[in-house]
Amino acid sequence: MNSPSLDELQSEMTARILGGGNSSQLDEWISLPQGADPSVRLAIHQTGYPARITSSLAEAFPAVANILGDGSLAKLTNRFIESGRFSERNLNRIGRSLPKFLAGDSLTRDVPFLPDLAALEWASYECFHSETSPEFDPGTISAYSLDDWVRTRIVFRSGTAVVTSRWPIHELWTTRDRDRSTIDVDLTDRPEQVLVYRVGFAVEVQPIDPLEAHALERLLEGVALGDVMTDLSDRGAQPDSVGDLFTRWLSLGLVSACCRTGV
Repeated sequence: MNSPSLDELQSEMTARILGGGNSSQLDEWISLPQGADPSVRLAIHQTGYPARITSSLAEAFPAVANILGDGSLAKLTNRFIESGRFSERNLNRIGRSLPKFLAGDSLTRDVPFLPDLAALEWASYECFHSETSPEFDPGTISAYSLDDWVRTRIVFRSGTAVVTSRWPIHELWTTRDRDRSTIDVDLTDRPEQVLVYRVGFAVEVQPIDPLEAHALERLLEGVALGDVMTDLSDRGAQPDSVGDLFTRWLSLGLVSACCRTGV
């Protein structure tokens, strides 16, 4: 019998684990003690793979996992695997596409806030694992003119994110350690905007108002401060509101640097 190439072996193993394929060729390729059943040995991987993914998702999405319960989470994992919607091979990153997957999953019909809650939890998870950013140096802006500020792009510390939703996702997120039978969150007309950022090794998750959320979203996209100020003014913000927000962001340690565009 010819030995398989690595690509052939990986393809057959993937088909068996993900699709439950029963290729006899794979059985023949596996070297086992006399009398051992290859299907039994492979079944360990077939059941172990989804179990490992379920465990990884429960770690990254504790509130989603708690709300769904073990049985529903395991079924979600199986649908997630069968969809082939993820390309990550690192278990720590496997949940990156789960929020988008949930948006089209049958669960969302009965639990419509799940995609947004998952997005918040993934932002928190990524924030925790983000790289350390340099501390902000106030001396870099000490000589800024008004024109400089208009052209400034604010660089936020790694992991900083804003998640907006028409659901009370922050309150739902706080239920992650609560007994499922005690969870009772009013979902009616309660949109929330949530800021995620890191302080040391801790991740902070806090609701913010729509104006601050919009400003942060635009600035995180790399939009210049002057354009954001104009945008906020069009939304009815007071002229000094951006300055107040910038002072707040500095106090929270969100700002890593200020860069003048066109320089």
